[in-house]
Amino acid sequence: MPTVAALLFCPTAMPTPRIPVLDPRCRPCIVHDLRGAVDLLGYPPELGARILGRAEAWLDAHWGESHLPSWFITGVHRILKDEARDVLPFRELRDACNRVGRELAGRVAADVAALPPGERFATLCRWAVAGNHLDFRTAGIGYGFGADEIEGMLRGVVARGFDVDQTAAIERLARAARRILYVPDNVGEIAFDALLVRELRSYGATVVVPYRGGPITSDATLDDFRAVGLDAAADEIFEAGPDTLGISLEEASPRLRDEIARADLVLTKGQANFYLAYGNRPDLGPAVACLLTTKCDAISERFGTPRRLALATIVGVRDGAPVLPGATP
Repeated sequence: MPTVAALLFCPTAMPTPRIPVLDPRCRPCIVHDLRGAVDLLGYPPELGARILGRAEAWLDAHWGESHLPSWFITGVHRILKDEARDVLPFRELRDACNRVGRELAGRVAADVAALPPGERFATLCRWAVAGNHLDFRTAGIGYGFGADEIEGMLRGVVARGFDVDQTAAIERLARAARRILYVPDNVGEIAFDALLVRELRSYGATVVVPYRGGPITSDATLDDFRAVGLDAAADEIFEAGPDTLGISLEEASPRLRDEIARADLVLTKGQANFYLAYGNRPDLGPAVACLLTTKCDAISERFGTPRRLALATIVGVRDGAPVLPGATP
C-alpha cells in the first residue's frame, strides 16, 4: 500500500468526469470541512495552520483540473493525515458510530421483519439514508451520544421519507438483476446497509460490496465492515482502492473496475458516491441508482431546490431515458 504522501498526487488512470459536477462553491466548502476536522480533532494551532496552509497551496495547484469534488476532499484529508502523522483520525468517533449503528440495526431488523416485501425494501432504503445522520463530521455528534437519543432522531428522519422517492423503480431493477454492486458510505450507517444488502440478496442477486483500502474521514474500511457484520451480509466484499472519500474511478482497484463492468445494477450511498455516479454515468453499468441526503446547494439545486434533500433516485438506465434532472445520456 502506498504511503499517504505518495497518494497526494495520484495519476489519473481513467477519464475524468464526463458530466461536470465541480462547482465554484465547492472550494470554500472543502476548506470549511477540513477546518472542521482540524477543530474536532483538537490539534494544536500550529499543526492546524500547517494543515490548512498546505491544503490551500495544494488546491491552488490543482483546482483547474477536471476532477470530482470528492477527489479534492480526499487530497486535503490526506494532507491532514500526513501532517498529523496519524493514519486513523477519529478513532473513538468511528468506533462509537459503529457501536450505535449495530445496536439500532438490530432493532430495525425486528421492526421490518413482518412488513410486505415492497414496503420492507422502501423502509430499509429510508433507514440506510437516515443512518448517514450518524456522520460525526456533519451532524455534530459528539463523543457521548447514546443509542436511545440517536434512535429518536433517526426514526424522525425515516418518518419524513424521501423528497425524491424512486424506491419502487429501484426495487424492480434489483429484482431483475443477477449481480448488484452496492457501494456503502460511512461508519455507523453501514449497519443499516447490511440489512438492505441482505434484502437485496433475498431477491436472488449476488451482492458484492467494496470497502475503502484505508481510513479517511468517516468512510468505512474492512475493519468497520467486520465490526457491524456487513462482511457477513454480502456475498462478497473487496477492496475498492486506497483511502478515497467515496469510491474513485481514478484510483480504482482492478477488482472494482471489474465489478462495475459486471454489475446489472450499481447502487450507491452518500453524496461522494453520488458525485461519481452522476459525473461518470457513461462509465458505469446498465443501471445506476443512488441513496443519499444532499449536503450542499450545488447538488440539491439539480433537483430544483437549495434545501437539504433525502433522495432515492435513479441516475439513468442504459438504453433508456435518464431519470435524474440535469443528466444527459
